[in-house]
Amino acid sequence: MTVITISRELGSGGFDIAQQVAKTLGYEFVDKHTVDTIFQQYGLTKFDDLYSSVPSFLDLINADNLLIVSMANEILEAVAKRGNVVILGRAGFAVLADYADVLHVRIQAPFSERVQRVMASEGLSDLQSAEQRVHEDDEVHHKYVQRFYDKQWDAPANFALVIDTGSLSSDMAARQIVEAAEGLEQKVPPDAITTAKLDVDPVLTDAVAKAMAEPQVAPK
Repeated sequence: MTVITISRELGSGGFDIAQQVAKTLGYEFVDKHTVDTIFQQYGLTKFDDLYSSVPSFLDLINADNLLIVSMANEILEAVAKRGNVVILGRAGFAVLADYADVLHVRIQAPFSERVQRVMASEGLSDLQSAEQRVHEDDEVHHKYVQRFYDKQWDAPANFALVIDTGSLSSDMAARQIVEAAEGLEQKVPPDAITTAKLDVDPVLTDAVAKAMAEPQVAPK
């Protein structure tokens, strides 16, 4: 069984590609909405507020935030233990960095193309507002991953596969990921550290199972 994490830039088309990969492989698909649902099952709802805004210094050292991030990590581990899953965002590449059966993918695109796509998808008519929207989203992800995982959100070294949708279509990008995942599944050594060996709280396992059993429809 293989796990795929996909880190994507806003406006790169990563959401659609991740869903296409999951559908092609018959994998479960996990994104922000799924994780939020599990949090609600588990009694926590603050994670979205932390992840969706640029944290101040005081926010970053707040004990409650550290607890929330720790819980988010546990959720991703519980999801990964199920196997055959595509995890979109949520710093999955950092949380699951040490497991041999996880394929880490980054999807990006030239800034100007991303801005144009965001203008189209979000109905923005002002170029400057769209550029600011993309810049701010990048900043949020940079600060979050740097603070809590001590990693660079956009560093190619963190990923097995980096795809630029400025030069590849969504279909071609999805095909590359599928082929890489199938290749990884064939070459994981029997004695490797894999997500199947993760120790997960049974209560959390149950919450994840319930959330995954319910059809989730979320905005891009």
